[in-house]
Amino acid sequence: MSAAAAKHNGGHRQSLALSARIVAATLGNYVVTSLATGLLARTWPIAPAQATMASTLLAFVIFPVIALTAFAIRSPWKLWAGLIAAAVLLGGGLWLSLASGGRL
Repeated sequence: MSAAAAKHNGGHRQSLALSARIVAATLGNYVVTSLATGLLARTWPIAPAQATMASTLLAFVIFPVIALTAFAIRSPWKLWAGLIAAAVLLGGGLWLSLASGGRL
C-alpha cells in the first residue's frame, strides 16, 4: 500500500469515527435522554405534574452532558456501547413501570 493510499484510508477512518460521534451525539442522545425523562417522570415520588416538570428540566442537563461526552471519549465504539447499554436499561425500567401499572 502506498503512502498516499494509507493516508487516504486513515482520513476515511477519521471521517467515519466523526460521523459515528455526530450521530451518537444527536440521535443516540435523544433516545437516551427521552427514555431517562420518561422513566424519571413515572418513578419520582412527587406529584405527577411536578415529576414531569422536574424530569423535563433535568433533560436540559442530561442532553448536553451526553453530547459533550460523545466528543470527549476516545473510542466511538465505547460511546455507542454506553449509549446502547443506557438505552436498554432505561427502556427496560420504563417498560417495567408501564407494565406494572405505574402512574401516568
